[in-house]
Amino acid sequence: MIGCECDVCRSTDRRNRRRRAALIVESEGYSLLIDAPPDLREQALEYRIKRVDSVLITHAHADHVFGLDDLRRFNTLQKTAIPVYGGHATIEDMRRIFDYVLRAPEPGVYRPEIIFKEVSAGQSLDCGCLKVTPFEVEHGRIPTLGYRIDNDRGCSVGYAPDCSAMNGPAIRQLRGLDIMILDALRDRPHGSHLTLHDSVNLLQKIGARRAFITHLCHDLEHTAVARRLPDGIDVPWDGMTVVWS
Repeated sequence: MIGCECDVCRSTDRRNRRRRAALIVESEGYSLLIDAPPDLREQALEYRIKRVDSVLITHAHADHVFGLDDLRRFNTLQKTAIPVYGGHATIEDMRRIFDYVLRAPEPGVYRPEIIFKEVSAGQSLDCGCLKVTPFEVEHGRIPTLGYRIDNDRGCSVGYAPDCSAMNGPAIRQLRGLDIMILDALRDRPHGSHLTLHDSVNLLQKIGARRAFITHLCHDLEHTAVARRLPDGIDVPWDGMTVVWS
């Protein structure tokens, strides 16, 4: 947190240094990015991300989309445009924020080649060997999607980094997951994010075999929170890799 001298912000434990939330799902050579935060360039360099085949956007808040311009390097590496999926309101915002990517090409202008594509809850799409199914979550008053991703070997992961509540149909859609990753901002209530307590309760309703909390603020110290969590729910860290099989 800028300008903060709390124990977490001054911690020497690298797991307490949290960049903005994003996720890469890789399967059979296909690389699917979920959200494009302002830290995307730094994250891609540090964790040696060399390919992005498509992008899912949960919602159009700055901390989830302002790294989108850095997709242009992947256009150069892959020599192709990259599809970017999101809900109707999200794509409308993206077209407004990144209007310059929709203009005709200009000599000497280096900008991302993006194809914006609208999706809706329950409408499955194929991304390489991955089946993606969006589901609605509440995030204050902002239209927001989470995503369920299944590979062709029957493995599944759910991701909802910004969430204040989830309805019954969404919970049922997530039953039987191998991995669920869910918002857990802090202990104190927040108008558009789950508390740690509420996140744990919701994760237990979903019942994934393994679960992680994400989008933690500096109120939560990594080791202390890990000790409080029930079996099967863990605290991840920046750069963490989970083998998905």
